[in-house]
Amino acid sequence: MKRTLPHLAFILFIAGILCMCPLAPVQAQTWTDDGTLSFLLEVNGVSAAESNATAPIPVNLTDDLDLELTVQAFQNLTIHAMTFVIEYMGIPLSPPQEQAVNTAIPTGVPIELVNSSIPLGSMPEFEVLSLLSGTIRFEVTVIYSLLSNPGTNISLAEDFVLQIGATGPAAIMSVNGLITLGFTVMAVFSLLMALDEFQQGILAARKMRGAARGSDVGIFPAAVVLRRRPKTDGELISKDDLVRRVSDAAGRSWDHGRCPKCGKKWKKDAVVCSKCGIDETTAVKFFSEDIAEYAPRAMKVVKPKSKVTVGSFSKKLKLKPAKGGALAAALTDMGIFQTRSVKVPLMKVALAGMTIAGFYWSWLQILSGATPSLLDSLLYAAAGLVISVVVAYFMNFMARVPKLGYD
Repeated sequence: MKRTLPHLAFILFIAGILCMCPLAPVQAQTWTDDGTLSFLLEVNGVSAAESNATAPIPVNLTDDLDLELTVQAFQNLTIHAMTFVIEYMGIPLSPPQEQAVNTAIPTGVPIELVNSSIPLGSMPEFEVLSLLSGTIRFEVTVIYSLLSNPGTNISLAEDFVLQIGATGPAAIMSVNGLITLGFTVMAVFSLLMALDEFQQGILAARKMRGAARGSDVGIFPAAVVLRRRPKTDGELISKDDLVRRVSDAAGRSWDHGRCPKCGKKWKKDAVVCSKCGIDETTAVKFFSEDIAEYAPRAMKVVKPKSKVTVGSFSKKLKLKPAKGGALAAALTDMGIFQTRSVKVPLMKVALAGMTIAGFYWSWLQILSGATPSLLDSLLYAAAGLVISVVVAYFMNFMARVPKLGYD
């Protein structure tokens, strides 16, 4: 036997559908409303009110941008004009564009005010942007006045975000992606190199700290800064005194890597050279006499009123670090040089930290569609600079050294 729904059930089902119809939204898209004027701005079929940094509208700059503007008034009013602003990284790509409308809008009647396509590819503002990836911010402002108060203009604005170019990791291959990547890598590399220099400076300061004279240190580390006072008539160097002082400095921390006479590798814990047979005391004396020959040139490398690191001092004299450090210690003991600091890269740390922080927003824009302004980037760069300077000066405090020489 064939069964059918009872007539009453069918009638109730239809009635339920009819009751639900008024509950459905009249407009599927989100409108922009100030209580007097309501408008729906659709960009490529998407409501501008639903587009923001987290939901940008993807576009291809070689295609046209479809714009539709429908307005509905709750009081009789006149729309005078619309203005358009286009920004990239918070920087206007062109002066605000204004389009006259001068259209009366009666109450309660939706009117399609704009239905057109914008050829983005032919706009001069987008010629450069076609090579980039990121977000562009548009703002549309409707200027109107009420018929009851025609002398007062009212503005109602809505903005939306367009996503241009590739997104995610692929965006790194765009022009601004490669530039951002290059500057970030250089900043990170510079920061790592600067921190390594700081570590060398701190270790050098630790070796210098507590010494009363150069010979207490032995061989000066490469990061130590040598100073020379204005030239005086009393700056005479006795070779015998210099050899004695170099021997005193070298004897405390002589590099046993190779024999200073024949160059043969000095075996660990050996008291004589396995090739030429000189003992350790003779090796230190030979080492010192060899260094003493460089004293006249050392006076030219560190000129009066100048500052030179021990590492640079050794390179200019073409000496190994151990020999250059021993000569610097001896000349400091003789009152020719003075040391009161080590080289620390304060500026490198500050600039690297500022650059890394400044490009934070650029990365967010390229990879996740953020819409930062230039001010956001500048504020982050300033914060990175402040933090980097504080860190650098703390490390500089850790690299403090006693004053040696001149006295």
